[in-house]
Amino acid sequence: MYSSSINTRLWLTYTLIIFIVLTLASAGIIFAFQRSPLLYRQIFLRMDLVSNLLTDRLAFVIDSDWDPTIQLFFKEAELLDVQVAIVDNSGTLLFHTIDYREDQIPKIYDPYETADRSNDRALVYRDPEKEDWFYQISQINENYFLLVAARRPDVAIQSLFQDELVKPLLRTGLFALIGAFVLSWFMAEWITRPLRNISESAQNIAVGKYETIPIEGPMEVQQLAHAMNDMSQKVEKSLKSQRDLVANVSHEFKTPLTSIQGFSQAIYDGMVHDEKDVKHASEVILNETNRLNVLVNDLLTLAKLDAGTMAMTKEDVELNRLVQTIIDRFYYEFEKSNLKVNTDYTDEIMLYADAVRLAQVFSNLLDNAIKFSKPGSEIGVTVSRHENQALVTVFDAGPGISEEECGRIFERFYQVDKSRPGGEGRGVGLGLAISKQVVEAHGGEITVSSKVGEGSTFMVKLPIEDATNK
Repeated sequence: MYSSSINTRLWLTYTLIIFIVLTLASAGIIFAFQRSPLLYRQIFLRMDLVSNLLTDRLAFVIDSDWDPTIQLFFKEAELLDVQVAIVDNSGTLLFHTIDYREDQIPKIYDPYETADRSNDRALVYRDPEKEDWFYQISQINENYFLLVAARRPDVAIQSLFQDELVKPLLRTGLFALIGAFVLSWFMAEWITRPLRNISESAQNIAVGKYETIPIEGPMEVQQLAHAMNDMSQKVEKSLKSQRDLVANVSHEFKTPLTSIQGFSQAIYDGMVHDEKDVKHASEVILNETNRLNVLVNDLLTLAKLDAGTMAMTKEDVELNRLVQTIIDRFYYEFEKSNLKVNTDYTDEIMLYADAVRLAQVFSNLLDNAIKFSKPGSEIGVTVSRHENQALVTVFDAGPGISEEECGRIFERFYQVDKSRPGGEGRGVGLGLAISKQVVEAHGGEITVSSKVGEGSTFMVKLPIEDATNK
């Protein structure tokens, strides 16, 4: 089935509307001209001529008997296709031309008033046969009035086109119609051009090309272009994230799998004989297996958070107590790294949250602080309240993070300079990404501020009002 373009449909729609409007306007003009006095000006001229001529002539003979002279005057009026009648000052009909029947003559009750009304325009009278007559009255003398009348003819539509006023109107209408067709085409093009750009952009996205759509056209089309640009950026970012994920996962899996394969092969081939070597090989295999297990669990956690299927077991949680519990878990790590922890708590803060997931967030932050802090330095942990938000900050006196890295630190698998302290104990770059997802799942926000050489501060904001939404 043939499907026309929106451009063609718009143009045809505009054209149809314009054609209908011009047709209705033309019909109105024709109807108005049919009723217009301009079409009857020759009749009015004849009526004026007869009225002026006979009024002057009759003024000399009207008081005498009706004689052939008056009959002759009326004959002349009939030659001009005009009917005449004479009434007295009371409106009584005294005389009329032979072809002018009495039922075609309007009743004149006040000749003076009627004469005033017909002074600047012709009056209209409809006889019993539904025929319209133009008439006017002029005063002959104080006692008599002359009534001049002419039948209003039916004007054929084709005769209107012979009028000198109609022809220019028709030419103007034709030019307006042609101009309107051209204008409607440009209007359709103006509306559909940005839509075509959006269509082309959608096709480009399908083949992997992500180009920004120009913002133009009507407001709704601009909104659609904005939405398409946002979608394009998100799709591009998502695909890049997927590619990075595959590359990073492959890289992170490759090292432990290589170690596991190598030591397993050595044991299988009998190259490891004494108990010490076997124990070392088994220890490496176990450590690398645990590392893979942590990586797989982290990836599953992220996948569930992305899909919104992560089950959050929310309950009443006292934030100060939860944070202190996490700090206590890292007691030996603090001792081992010769680090001091300074805490600052506020009044009791109750949240309605998943304590296990929040504990995972704070554990990640403390673990990173320990890894990147210099021995003998201090780590600060504060819990405070600002209006309807609970704030937890963890800051260290480590080497700090550059501004560029701060913008990417919550990306998956992204790691700050791998040469920094931590060595083999460093993670794979999923901890902060998971923390960000967990905090946002609670309706909160996690941010970082840092300065190279002066340390870093991570802040977690959690809405306290969640405690009432059980």
